[in-house]
Amino acid sequence: MPQEQVYRFALIHPWKTRRGGGCGRRMGMLVKALQARGTVVRIMSFSQLARNVIGRKIGKESQRILIYTSLMAPFVAVLKLLKPSIPVVYMVRGDEISFVQRHGRRLRARVALWFQKLLARLGCHFVFVCEDLLALFEERMGKITNASVLPNTLGKPVPAVRPFDGRVGLIGHFDSVKNIEWAIQNLSGGRFEVHLFGNYTYPEEWHRPWLQSHGFVQDLRSQLRDKCSLVVLSYVDAGFPNVVLDALEAGCGVVVHDRFPFKYLPVHEAWRFSLASKMLSQQQEAGMPSDLECTLGRLLREKRDFKNDNNVLIELVESDWEQRVWEILS
Repeated sequence: MPQEQVYRFALIHPWKTRRGGGCGRRMGMLVKALQARGTVVRIMSFSQLARNVIGRKIGKESQRILIYTSLMAPFVAVLKLLKPSIPVVYMVRGDEISFVQRHGRRLRARVALWFQKLLARLGCHFVFVCEDLLALFEERMGKITNASVLPNTLGKPVPAVRPFDGRVGLIGHFDSVKNIEWAIQNLSGGRFEVHLFGNYTYPEEWHRPWLQSHGFVQDLRSQLRDKCSLVVLSYVDAGFPNVVLDALEAGCGVVVHDRFPFKYLPVHEAWRFSLASKMLSQQQEAGMPSDLECTLGRLLREKRDFKNDNNVLIELVESDWEQRVWEILS
């Protein structure tokens, strides 16, 4: 029998991920998958990167370099100058540009765009977590010739999803791309029991009698299973968030909006709401529901079957993630 090829990988992620966060969890899964067929050097700081470069652990023959930020573009340019054929994979997990723009860092956003264009010219393989990110990048940069999509999946059957019973879950912190403030404003009719998870603070201005804040929880899935039957995703920057998987594993359906990053996510129209709609003060005073509340009210009345409505999404979520990893990286 021919000897199975052993791969070499260097994962360069020069900042610490928040403990328990989706990015850190998914990277851990990637490391485990890669170690099944090869060796992995994981680099979590620029000082560690320097030590590995000096020690010649980076750039070895047949090694694949995986980067997670456009800030690595200058390093990749030098590496490609020395070793033009070395494969470099840019793992795009979210929209770096809109994230920094949200915090008023316009120069940083321009730098990110320049560096992303440089990575494309250097022939890097862009691996996007969802179709929405690929479409957004190509809208800014033009056609990316070397690109793949690697969505987050479970690799096992999705359990039964409960009909919506009026208990809603929100996941995320305030003043972030999770867009929690928008969701709270658009649930202000108080028609639903809402549970908030993942927030590190609970500003007084967002206290509501129908909203329960649970803060950061260690086991989100069990909390969703106990307290919710549906999760509202109002995110404006994430790719394919792990919260989708957490919700489905907890037996909760999800509702998403009609814009990035969910425009191309295969979710039935019945489980979508309009992000553009806002409750005007006159509407609130008149007791008129927001588009989000109308969507939730309809789902409550109709008792729709999430899995039956979203069989394409369920098939995607149940697909083998490790197999997809090797289809792209081998």
